[in-house]
Amino acid sequence: MHFAQTRDASITRVWISATGYDGDEFDKDSVASSDFTTPVRASLSSDSSPPPVLKRKMVIQMKEDIQDEAMYLADEYFRDIIKYTMHRQMMDRPSPNIQNQVSEEMRTILIDWFNEIAREYCMKQETLHLACSLVDRFLSILNIDKDQFQLVGTTCLMIAAKYEEVFAPETREFSVITDDTYGVDEILQMEKFLLSQLDFLVALPTAAWFAASFGKRMRFTEKMTKTMRYLVDLSLLDVHFLKYRPSDIAAAAACFANVQLGKEAWPKEMVKDTGIVTDDFIDVLKDLHHMYITAPTSEYKSIFNKYCETDEMEVALLFAPTY
Repeated sequence: MHFAQTRDASITRVWISATGYDGDEFDKDSVASSDFTTPVRASLSSDSSPPPVLKRKMVIQMKEDIQDEAMYLADEYFRDIIKYTMHRQMMDRPSPNIQNQVSEEMRTILIDWFNEIAREYCMKQETLHLACSLVDRFLSILNIDKDQFQLVGTTCLMIAAKYEEVFAPETREFSVITDDTYGVDEILQMEKFLLSQLDFLVALPTAAWFAASFGKRMRFTEKMTKTMRYLVDLSLLDVHFLKYRPSDIAAAAACFANVQLGKEAWPKEMVKDTGIVTDDFIDVLKDLHHMYITAPTSEYKSIFNKYCETDEMEVALLFAPTY
């Protein structure tokens, strides 16, 4: 499937507005391939009115506070759920080898932007991970034109928000975050097309879901939970993590958090409950360790900056354990 290049002029307009270059100074091809971040990030300017997040945040927090965690603590529930999700995570897995007009760097830029939008609208971590999963699944089956990639990404984020959020942002807000590069009708049309390509199979287990399950099962402290969340978020930025199972990424992140706090790396109880042994995720652990120590110097550090904040207990600034 090859999307028509219909938004070249509008992308050009946003890029020029954001950078101050005139028409003689800028090359469209180089912008599309290496400066994709500019039209996307222009939507987060101070001109955009802040979203009504207070009520949404309060309701979500209330829901989390009263959430029944019996399935994580009771053997008769947890083991059956994990067994099923371990099987389901293998369905429709995206490929780490992008054979597309969209480059790996463009994908990283989009996900870095996703994180900024998720923070702006107080979206759940699972929404971010589901949106990234949808993008990767589409990149595996569709030949997406680079000038339509932002539209595809924005639509994936909207679909994920509708699926996961208590109060999903209005469709109009997703148009606004692209600086009106794409209208509501275009986003809705793309939504219908993408859902039809997936046969409406939206949600598959993500690394964020497995991490939350493992952390609750092991009764992680708040700091350990945030460290684990940080690591699984970092894994989104590198397309090569798609070669690993989401459950193994989550297990490696949990192991990292355990070692960092001086606890048993991967308890025998977790081996029994999940069937995952350390040999399954040792390579993932090495890659996550590398991501952790290089994040401060990365060009795309929205996720790093988020976890440097006091609300996240500054877990991105903690020491990296050795293995």
